[in-house]
Amino acid sequence: MASPIFSHLMGTLALMGVMFIIVAAFIGLGFLVSMQIQNVRLAEVAESTAKEIVELVSVQTLGGGSMSYMYLHVPPTIANQAYEIIIDQVASDKILVKAKLQLYEQVRVVVTPNFGKNPVRVVNGTVTVNGINVTNRLLLPTPPRVVGGEEMPGKPVIVTYRSGGYVYVGFGVVYGG
Repeated sequence: MASPIFSHLMGTLALMGVMFIIVAAFIGLGFLVSMQIQNVRLAEVAESTAKEIVELVSVQTLGGGSMSYMYLHVPPTIANQAYEIIIDQVASDKILVKAKLQLYEQVRVVVTPNFGKNPVRVVNGTVTVNGINVTNRLLLPTPPRVVGGEEMPGKPVIVTYRSGGYVYVGFGVVYGG
C-alpha cells in the first residue's frame, strides 16, 4: 500500500505547479497589456508632435519671419520612462515622426503643408539658431541647465527657420521664460 505522505507530497507539488503556471500567465498578460498601453501613449505623442509640426510649418511658410518656434505639448515621461522623438525626411513633402521607448517604437507619417514658396526640410545634424540648438532628435525629459547654482528646467520646442531657399524644421530646448 502507498504511503499517505507520498500522495500528500505529490498533490502539494502539483498544486504548487498549477499555481506557478497561473501566476506566470497573469504576469505575462499584465506585461502585454502594459505594452499595449505604452503603444497607445507613444501613438498619441507621435500624433500630437506631427500636428504641431504641421501647424508651425504652416505658420512659417505663410509668414515672413526668418525663425519661429512653438512649445511642444507632450508629457515629460511615459509611465515614468524617458523617451525620444525623432523626425526624418521621407520625401520632399513628407516627414516621418517616431516616438520611441527602449522597448517600443511608434511611427507616424506627416504630410507637411507648404503654402509658401520654400520647400520644407528636416534639420540634418545640430544647428544653432538664435541661441537654440536645433536637431532632429528630442530626448525627454529635457535636462535642466544649471545657472548660478540654480537649476532651470528646459521646455521642448519645435523650431522652423529659413535658410538657403528652404524652411527647416527641428526640435530644440528653451530654458527659462
